[in-house]
Amino acid sequence: MKVAVIGTGHVGLITSATMAYLGHDVIGNDLDEEKIVTLQRGQAPFFEPGLTELLEETLGSGKLRFSFDSQEAIRDADVVFICVGTPPKASGEANLIAVESAAKDVARYASGRVVVVEKSTVPAGTSARVRRTLERERPDFIDKFSVVSNPEFLREGSGIRDSLEPDRILVGAESPEAFEVMRAIYAPLVEKGAKLVETNIETAELSKHACNAFLAMKISYMNALARMCERSGGDVDSVAEVMGSDERIGRSFLNAGLGYGGYCFPKDLQAFERLASRLGYDFGLLKEVERINDEAVDATADKIIDVLWNLDGKRVTLLGLSFKPDTDDVRFAPALALGRKLQAEGATVVGYDPQAMANAKSEMPELEVASDPYTAAAGSHCLVLCTEWAEFKTLDLDRLKQAMAYPLVVDGRNMFEPEEMEKRGFSYYPTGRSPIV
Repeated sequence: MKVAVIGTGHVGLITSATMAYLGHDVIGNDLDEEKIVTLQRGQAPFFEPGLTELLEETLGSGKLRFSFDSQEAIRDADVVFICVGTPPKASGEANLIAVESAAKDVARYASGRVVVVEKSTVPAGTSARVRRTLERERPDFIDKFSVVSNPEFLREGSGIRDSLEPDRILVGAESPEAFEVMRAIYAPLVEKGAKLVETNIETAELSKHACNAFLAMKISYMNALARMCERSGGDVDSVAEVMGSDERIGRSFLNAGLGYGGYCFPKDLQAFERLASRLGYDFGLLKEVERINDEAVDATADKIIDVLWNLDGKRVTLLGLSFKPDTDDVRFAPALALGRKLQAEGATVVGYDPQAMANAKSEMPELEVASDPYTAAAGSHCLVLCTEWAEFKTLDLDRLKQAMAYPLVVDGRNMFEPEEMEKRGFSYYPTGRSPIV
């Protein structure tokens, strides 16, 4: 099929590349001409494992092209994926101006029957707005348009695998013809065993927000438990193992630490709560999830202050600056939120991350950055593990200790083994577990 993808952010670019890999003829479209030129050279504008190689393969095969000309991208498309950003407004509601703009472009430039697919995370009811926009912009052509909700379930750091080996594909549509087109689009994945779930549009739209809010709730639940474990002498990781062994609960996302970050969870949780309010329901649980998440950073900052007493003249090292491993994304990163709190208390903050250094420095100019973990730790009075990158698991702890002014480690992700830290002579302060002083 001929596919247009509007927006080349994390979702749009991965959608473009994977659709081309599946054999469709794809044009990725973005109004940012500089980004398009970069993509045409096969260079990804962000770090995602496997993405550069996939771009090289699909561009080389001729299945994937990029254009900043919306008309060129949309004109002959059978399917148009809308993958634009939906950033939060000041109120917390999703800003859907880019979705409306994309719908207008589809109405203007489509030349035949086309399925318009919401891939961006949008509140329930957006499809009706999209259809209304199509009707207003092209009333004589409205019988040629079908609107579909096909939310993405990509995780940064594993987006390629999540696209090519999905655990489910969710499609909400309004007509049998639209379902048929989407079945054809995803046929290669369904043939390999991917589960295709078909619903009405409103259910599909709600499901994406519901999933993200529930995962955020699991994280906040464990962070609240971590506070209780620290006060009672319990071990939050052991509690998580007990809980996770119950098949009704599952082990994933039961990890206490600095809390969730990134672009999706914070904005989607707020947007879902605002949607509930607009529908006349007070979904207070979502507000509490957000409060506990903020509390996780505050609790870690308080722990560091308690350990160091006064932060004036103290140097604190942050290992990991991205909001999660295997990405360079620092949007709403807990590490940067923590760094700002420590700086406000007078500390000098230095950080290291395998991929996110440039983005972190851009987001937080006053942050010192180092070329490796040991340089970052040099002269440090406290080291904080903020992001669980795999390379931190194999650090030379003796070398790390030798570099530091004080051998104090606050583990915001419970990545280190307490017995090993004690053996190496560190004072070790994990999350939701007893410290080793």
